[in-house]
Amino acid sequence: MSDTALRLVDVFERSDRIVGRRLADEYILVPLVNRGADVDSIFNLNRVGALIWERLDGRTSGEAVVEAIIERFEVDAKRAASDYAEFIEKLVAIEAVRRVERDH
Repeated sequence: MSDTALRLVDVFERSDRIVGRRLADEYILVPLVNRGADVDSIFNLNRVGALIWERLDGRTSGEAVVEAIIERFEVDAKRAASDYAEFIEKLVAIEAVRRVERDH
């Protein structure tokens, strides 16, 4: 990821390089060709991934997203936080999201 580890207080926003679309019962992320993303990569999200993606609005903290995972999927907090962190790291690696710098 970066020099600093992922913290649940961090806020992420979707980049303009990739768009998410729900198609029937599936949710996919599609790179935009004119933004320089890898056109050969289309990402099919599971239900947890789709929930996370939809909440990466540049205002919602990781804590709030984890709470939503717990409520929707009835998993424990440790599992929800682990799933969130793992997915965010993947999204950062493909430049689909970026951390929002907040004033302290």
